[in-house]
This record gives sequence, C-alpha cells and structure tokens, in this order.
Amino acid sequence: MTNRKLPQALITLSSLRVIPIAASITLLVANSAKAEEILYSLQNSTQQGSLQQQDGPKSEQSPGQQDDWKFTLGVGVLYKPAFVGSKDYQAMAFPDIKVEYKDRFFASPFEGIGFNVVNNDRWRVGPIMKFDFGRTEDDDNPFRIAGDKTNALKGLGDMDATPELGGFIEYNHEPFSSTLELRQGVGGHEGLVGEISLNYTGFTEQLGKPIMYAFGPRATFADSTYNNALFGINSIQSTNSGLTGYSTDSGLVSYGIGAFVVMNVSESVSISVFGGYDRLGSEAADSPLIKERGDENQFMGGVRISYEFGY
Repeated sequence: MTNRKLPQALITLSSLRVIPIAASITLLVANSAKAEEILYSLQNSTQQGSLQQQDGPKSEQSPGQQDDWKFTLGVGVLYKPAFVGSKDYQAMAFPDIKVEYKDRFFASPFEGIGFNVVNNDRWRVGPIMKFDFGRTEDDDNPFRIAGDKTNALKGLGDMDATPELGGFIEYNHEPFSSTLELRQGVGGHEGLVGEISLNYTGFTEQLGKPIMYAFGPRATFADSTYNNALFGINSIQSTNSGLTGYSTDSGLVSYGIGAFVVMNVSESVSISVFGGYDRLGSEAADSPLIKERGDENQFMGGVRISYEFGY
C-alpha cells in the first residue's frame, strides 16, 4: 500500500453522549457519518488520481473535488440504556438523513443543524442547533425494537423535547482531534450542557477497502438546571415515585470512552460499527433514581449502513 496523507480527523466522539432516545444516537451517528464523508472523499480522490495517471487529465475538476451538495441516507441498530443512568437496556432501530452543502452547512435529525464559519486544516468553528427528544415516565419510544419498557421513571413526570442552541470549536492535529461544544436548552430541560472529547483517528486498508477507526475519551458536563431535570427529584416527584427528594449542582454528567470503525464497501456505501462506555459523575450517580433504580455504568453499541451521493 502506498503512503498517503491521513485525512483530516474531523470526528467528534463526544456526540456519543447518552441522553434520552435520540441524543445517544446522535453521538454515534454524527461520528460515523463524518468518517463516511472522509472516506468517500478519500476514495474519490484515489480513484480520480489513478485515472489521471493512466489516461491523463480529462477535465478541469481536480482529484478529490467534492460535490456542492451531499446527501446521506442511513439506517442503524443501537443497543443502549433506556435512559441516562438506566440499568435496563433496549435495542433501537433508527433512520438517518443528512444534507451538506460545500463543507459549510450540515443538517440531520440527530447530528443537528450547523454552519462552519471557520473550516480549515486545523480549525472548525461555528454555531449549532441540536434537538433533545426528552423522555416520558411511561418510556414511550417509537425507535425501540427489542427490550421491555422500564418502570424506573414512574412518578417522575415527562421531560419535554427541546431545541439546544450553541456553538462548537474543533481543533485537528493529525492523528489527534479535540472538540468542545456548548448548548443551551430553550425548553424542556432548559439547562446548559457541554461536551468535550479527545480522539485518535487512524486509517488502514483491508482487501482493497479503506477503513477508518477512531477512539478516545469524552466527557459531558452541565449546569444545575440540566442536572436537576434529569436526576433531581422535587417534592411532587418524591411523593409520586416513592424516591427520596434530591437536588443537584452543576458538574460532570458522565465521562467515558468511545470507538468506532467505518469501512466503505463501495464508492458510496459504507458500514459503521461503534461502541462506548460511560460512567456517571457524582451529581448524577448520587441521585436516588440511579442508586435505587439505575446503574452508574453505561454501555452502548451498534451498527449502521449508509449510502452517500451528491451533485
């Protein structure tokens, strides 16, 4: 295999945090989607470079030049806790649709809507909006395909879905990348939540197929409003649930490690396999909800297949 410069490591495993339904999906989907994007560009660059070596230049388009618009259609299966801190696990199937324009704008149900104000070899900076789907005490979940509903949230009421508005900063120094993201809820939990990660990204080739892998530590932190929405127990909730009242401060929600592998099986089809482990911070782990009905150790894993095309 000839030596090639490793693609930019624009993968953020921090998105893999475990928030009720879709936010845990967010983190996994967002990172595998980014890896697929890099592999797609790399494969096109390699193929076009080979054609030019054999036949000479045929057009003014440079090798590896990307389409203005890119679309990703994907479907995956995820095995994860029923809610943040749950000891009950469920399997979920989820669709994913992503739209990108000129490496500037991106939008998908799970990755959010964002714009790269700065996007160069080292830095990626911009605003972002994500959507927290909230949770229900009855554990209603349209994505669940296996596993029983959990009864742990009975009496705690529902937490409404909410948009989260904020921004991100990403720094890349191959083969490492680091990311910081801050978002403010404008409904639902109404709290401030942040994510930070450090990742090592590598590239290899097996049976002629490009493979990208990444792994690294991550952490999620939040203010007291956010922590109380997920782990606090007020007097009404205490009466309805039988759990002791509990109020939290700002602090670490969870910390852990995530990893995934992405392989292109064709020019536009790829398969992702991912997994992660998180341990809840003391503010969350000390909640009676977790001590009596949950588990501070959280695992997840899944697989995803996607099709990418552009014009």
